[in-house]
Formats: sequence, C-alpha cells, structure tokens
Amino acid sequence: METAPKKDVFYASHSAVKNRPELCDSLINYAKQYLNSPYCYGSNVPKCFDCSGFVQFVFSHFGTKLPNSSGNIAYSGKFISFKNASAGDLIFFNGRNTGETVGHIGIVTKTEGNAIYFIHASVQAGVIVSNSLESYYSKRLLFVKRVHI
Repeated sequence: METAPKKDVFYASHSAVKNRPELCDSLINYAKQYLNSPYCYGSNVPKCFDCSGFVQFVFSHFGTKLPNSSGNIAYSGKFISFKNASAGDLIFFNGRNTGETVGHIGIVTKTEGNAIYFIHASVQAGVIVSNSLESYYSKRLLFVKRVHI
C-alpha cells in the first residue's frame, strides 16, 4: 500500500504520470452529461450514483477499471500535488467523522487559483460540481491521485 505523504508535501511534489489532455477533456465532458443525476447508495448506474459508483462508471467508459469503493480506489494511481492537480485526476476526502480514512471521491474538472473543482455524487444534491475551498470539503480534503486513462 502506498501511504499518503504529509499534507505539506503535496504543495511541492508531482508525478511523472501523464494523461493526454484531450482524453481528460473527453472524460470530464462525459462525466458532465450526468450532472443532476440523483444520489443513491450502492449506485444503480446510470439512473443514480454514489460517489465511487460515479467515478467507476465514468472511468469504465474510457476502459479504466477501478475498485468498488472510494477507500479501495485510493490504492490506485499515483499521488499528485494539489498545485499540479489537473482535469481527470481523482480527489479524495475523509468521510464524516472518520479522521484520515477515505470516505468520498470526485473527479477533478479544473483548477483555478488554489481551488480544485471536481465533479462527484453528493448525498444531498446528486451529481454536482464543487470545489475544494468550500467549507464542507476544505475540512475533509486528503489528497489527489492520478490514474492512467
């Protein structure tokens, strides 16, 4: 298991893993087709999604098979610094009251300043775009990883 470096390392490190920008754009555009789809625990794709089911569904469309939970998906890919996050990367958050345990996942759509925008399946609102500076997510942000697509 690859362990997460201390958070300050994320501001200085980056990965040599690269994905073609046009492929990442296609992945994001595909994911956005499901904006406003409802949330449902356990997913019933493509009718409704939970966070990991949404990520799995989108990546599978591009031939990348991922595990079936956000915690298991966290073992995939390579760590990316926050400042080097880009469209198509995966962003991980802890769950409610779970400390450093992965409990939520999204797909990075873009970065703007210090904000990382991501598309994800939210319990409250279904598939939406949020950003890492929103209070709810800034407190739970763990790390970003890049999976080869």
